[in-house]
Amino acid sequence: MSYWTVPLEWTGETCFILGCGPSLRGFDARVLRGRGRVIAVNDSFRLAPWADVLYACDLRWWQTRQAGVRDLWAGRRMVTLENEIDGVLRLRNSGEDGLETDPGALRTGKNSGYQAIGLAYHFGASRIVLLGFDMRLGRHGELHWNERSDGQTPQGFAGTLALMLPKFETLRKPLATAGVQVVNATPGSALRVWPMVRLGDVLNEMDAHRSGTSNISAFRDGCESRPMLGVARYTAHR
Repeated sequence: MSYWTVPLEWTGETCFILGCGPSLRGFDARVLRGRGRVIAVNDSFRLAPWADVLYACDLRWWQTRQAGVRDLWAGRRMVTLENEIDGVLRLRNSGEDGLETDPGALRTGKNSGYQAIGLAYHFGASRIVLLGFDMRLGRHGELHWNERSDGQTPQGFAGTLALMLPKFETLRKPLATAGVQVVNATPGSALRVWPMVRLGDVLNEMDAHRSGTSNISAFRDGCESRPMLGVARYTAHR
């Protein structure tokens, strides 16, 4: 089975990446439709079965989710790392840290969310908005938005997160050098490599830009200093 090369199809576009953090519980992903590209990571395809891409690197995930994917997935592409799975495009593993510039490969960062950022870069996205990148346990010890554990304990998963978190820093400089803006719209996220924003602000800015009233440069500059303003969950008022 041959490897795939990611096409440069999203040049200049915004890409929303749906992670699997507890903050996505109850999230209505339909607010993202028509506003940008969407990559759903692992079980978040259930929130957005129409997404542009379903990405999951773990072979066991694919083996245990076949029925659900078959029944629900209506998006364009399914992508994995190294695994040979019928109907799923595969990319090469080129190492652990940093940003891979070869569109046929990804750096792993020890997690699918990290890899999805690299995938959005390969597609040509100029802005990446992270959702569900909690990188911490939920308020009541939840591991994911849909309460799946895959056999992991909260203590064990917390240790895994501690190994994942430092990897994101290795993406920050190369993405900035490539002109890709990344913002984190995950309420309460422990991932602080990129500016924290509210999803509602991002969507309002996009709508204003479409109507010709947006000051995009001011929004980008403001991301560096603007806090999340203590939102308890995602907001997308229109």
